[in-house]
Amino acid sequence: MSILVNLYKWGNVQGVLIPREILKKIGIDDLQNAKLVLDIKDNAIILKKELLQLDDEVRENVEGYLLDEE
Repeated sequence: MSILVNLYKWGNVQGVLIPREILKKIGIDDLQNAKLVLDIKDNAIILKKELLQLDDEVRENVEGYLLDEE
């Protein structure tokens, strides 16, 4: 799905408004606590939903089961 969005000046930074329907498609319903991870790859800006971080003890217990995404 592709949509055209405007780039807005916001103080010393630039901003893009993301429609709520797009956020819902990636599983973001709670806008108050939502965070996105911004990556740059091949001249593209990629926004991803932040994955929850496991605490160290839980990570050690499931380490053999975790798959590396990249």
